[in-house]
Amino acid sequence: MMGVASVGEQSGAPLSIVFIHGFLDNQAVWSPLIQQLGSVERAHYTLDLRGAGALRTERGPYTLAQSVADVLRLIDQQQMARVVLVGHSMGGQIAELVAMKLPERVVALVLLTPVSLAGTDLPPEVATFLRTSGDDAAAQREIRRQFSRNLSVQEIERLVCEDVSMGVAAVEGYFDAFSGGDSLGNGPCAYAGPMLLVGAQEDPVVPIDAIDAMAHARFPAARLVRIAQSGHWPHLEQPGDTATALGDFLLEVDR
Repeated sequence: MMGVASVGEQSGAPLSIVFIHGFLDNQAVWSPLIQQLGSVERAHYTLDLRGAGALRTERGPYTLAQSVADVLRLIDQQQMARVVLVGHSMGGQIAELVAMKLPERVVALVLLTPVSLAGTDLPPEVATFLRTSGDDAAAQREIRRQFSRNLSVQEIERLVCEDVSMGVAAVEGYFDAFSGGDSLGNGPCAYAGPMLLVGAQEDPVVPIDAIDAMAHARFPAARLVRIAQSGHWPHLEQPGDTATALGDFLLEVDR
């Protein structure tokens, strides 16, 4: 296992961008955004959380804590010295917790339409629909249709294929994890590095006014970007605009 890099080693190292997907998704969700980011000399890392994608059959626990441990393991195994964490939705909760645990290596934090780290209280019918969608391609397809505004049929089908979609135990576990949240979300974010907070103008899951309130209460120093004509997946629905916002932010971080 790698020890912590010194400050000197960190300052001379290239950026490593770690992308953390959200509930029901897998690492394939990041490919359009990464393609739009281009060939700048940075390393891009994606991973499947347990129970998702290539790890669909991997046993849990399917919790925020286990996901944080898995991301930390990836950072350590790949010997990353200067890390930018990019988390979407539930992945934003995971990214924030990782940043708090590894501030000496995480040089920036990017949250895309993030679920509040404190958790969320959904209407009972919505909660039931989400929590019972494991191993149900039709339900997972409908969730993406309802919560997006410009998500193509091809992208939806790519994410609900039988060999990558989340099963019953993973869906139940991750739903309980993101909706229950973590008590660290009850106060301002403890991570003090540069932050980019991305909201989507037509997101029915984390509405733009909730993003504005989140920025004011927990991330007052963050740069706030709003992506137009997008629902809950701006990196899939508007990958060009999302890549522009992320690329501009990374240029400032890497100066």
